Amino acid sequence: MKLAYTQEEYFGNDVAVLEMDGSFDNIQELVYVESNLGNANSKFYGEVTQAMLSLADSPGSNNGTGLMQTLAAFAIRELYNKKAASAKLAANSAATVEA
Repeated sequence: MKLAYTQEEYFGNDVAVLEMDGSFDNIQELVYVESNLGNANSKFYGEVTQAMLSLADSPGSNNGTGLMQTLAAFAIRELYNKKAASAKLAANSAATVEA
């Protein structure tokens, strides 16, 4: 497997690009990749690897497709949690104003 990490510009924004070519012979080795990811939106170290291992029999689980899907799922979860917290705060503020 080949990994590459570069800084590029995308639509006028600086972005970090992680490229992965090939597949994991042992999916547990993903923990080494995870240790080098910044802001994977995981709740704890090893969560990305744990999620990938739980779907080890699924297509793409041992390559970049599964990794990208996992990282996207964690980003969506983070966005949902922020929106839910914001809505709860707004509802609590409205209830306080009414009281």
